[in-house]
Amino acid sequence: MPTYDVVVAGLGGFGSSAAAHLARRGLRVLGLDPRPAAHTEGASHGESRIVRKVYFEGAAYVPLLRRTYELWGGLRAADGRPLLRRLRARATRPPP
Repeated sequence: MPTYDVVVAGLGGFGSSAAAHLARRGLRVLGLDPRPAAHTEGASHGESRIVRKVYFEGAAYVPLLRRTYELWGGLRAADGRPLLRRLRARATRPPP
């Protein structure tokens, strides 16, 4: 019977990333998900996503956001194209 160092429950965006990073570190990882691979029902699925460096929740998020950009920058599609396209945006809101 196989043994594992880590079991990851849920293989959506976060779970699959965690499983991949743990496996790259040499751990034996088992990922479990009730849905088939590459389904379209996850909260983070779709054609586009926004990653921003400004979070009003606090400055503790900034190192995580910088690392997010590094990791996305290293991902490539099967044909070698980058998966991250950086755009500039400005968020505004009316005065209170």
